[in-house]
Amino acid sequence: MSWIPAEKSSGWWLLAGASSLLVSILLWMIRFLILGQPFTGMHAFRFMVLAIILSFLFSFTGWLGARWLWLLSNLGLVLGLILMAVYSRNMTGWEDLVSFLVFLEAVAAGFVIGLIIEGVFLIQRFTKK
Repeated sequence: MSWIPAEKSSGWWLLAGASSLLVSILLWMIRFLILGQPFTGMHAFRFMVLAIILSFLFSFTGWLGARWLWLLSNLGLVLGLILMAVYSRNMTGWEDLVSFLVFLEAVAAGFVIGLIIEGVFLIQRFTKK
């Protein structure tokens, strides 16, 4: 994992900014292009805020040194975006809410799996001492 920035490196904040921009654009594409919803500034802003919060939260964990948590959280985010795009096809009304809930579940699952793996590595470090 040498391509991931070092602990407490400023590279984490560059990753957070780039991730925020990319996730915002992907959420907008799913909402306004795939779902065919009319563009509203309020919805676009809310998706952007969600992307910023998730990206900076995950990068903050990486900055603290939890590199596996960052990696698995972002994998959950990517999987969630893919599942959201797949589930949002041919859905209208309340049904498109399912795609957003699947996105949130995948993000949460990636975060929890990352927490478990970081916990295992932390226990291994303490038992070696």
